[in-house]
Amino acid sequence: MEIKMAFQPKTVEEVKDLLSKYSNSKLLAGGTDLVLGLRSEKEMAEYLIDMGKIPELKNITNDEKQVTLGSMVTFTQLRESELIRENFNSLFECAKHMGSPQIRNAATIGGNIVNAGSAADAIPCIMSLNGILIIESNDETRQISCVDYFKNYSKEKINEKEILTKIIIPKKNEKSGYYKLGKRNALAIARINSAICLYINEGIIMRISLALGAVGRYPFRSVELEKQAKGKKLEWLYGDEALSIIENDVYESIKGRKTMPFKKEAIKGVYKEALRNALVNR
Repeated sequence: MEIKMAFQPKTVEEVKDLLSKYSNSKLLAGGTDLVLGLRSEKEMAEYLIDMGKIPELKNITNDEKQVTLGSMVTFTQLRESELIRENFNSLFECAKHMGSPQIRNAATIGGNIVNAGSAADAIPCIMSLNGILIIESNDETRQISCVDYFKNYSKEKINEKEILTKIIIPKKNEKSGYYKLGKRNALAIARINSAICLYINEGIIMRISLALGAVGRYPFRSVELEKQAKGKKLEWLYGDEALSIIENDVYESIKGRKTMPFKKEAIKGVYKEALRNALVNR
């Protein structure tokens, strides 16, 4: 299937109008995945809508309660943002280790989320930070947590007339960390990744969220660990009980797959490195 026409809208409203008018359209963000998909014919489209000329989608904005990321914010922007580094270390670390400089310059936070890859770098970070996705169309604007979006993906996934415009991350004065295990350092797609966010008061875990990636069809939160950890001493996070919970999460997620024995062992080290990354930066 050949591309009949490409558009370069300058506003979100233009994008929504184009999506309503032209069926079989694809949104072009960074293009790091879509272009390869079109070339290999794994992706099909008659119309391309290039979002690279929409300034409002490229902004990182800040207020007292939250930070808002436009969906076209690149990983280079995340890596170079002092606001991100100071408030969301996990997302900063994710951006720092995501691909080559050329990929970071092109790849966008929105594209990373919408592509919905099991090993997507940013999704566990947004999940653990309790991020909210803003999805718009001419018919409605909806808000959904990143956790719920992937938990109910078949129902909630973006349809052909919608666009992810923003990611809202609440500021909770929590410490966060990220780690990924790849085949070839930063240039590799993550075989396993993990993001953690926690608030500790006098050595006691008051709040914690842990997201695991590349150990299931979509990244997910470790609900049982979050439940069991609350109110315990920080040291509990390194103990056998915590590690057993994470190991079981992976087992239940991918049991029957050939990669399960390796991943249920490897995830424990990935988790501990993400935790270390969070605590080193507190």
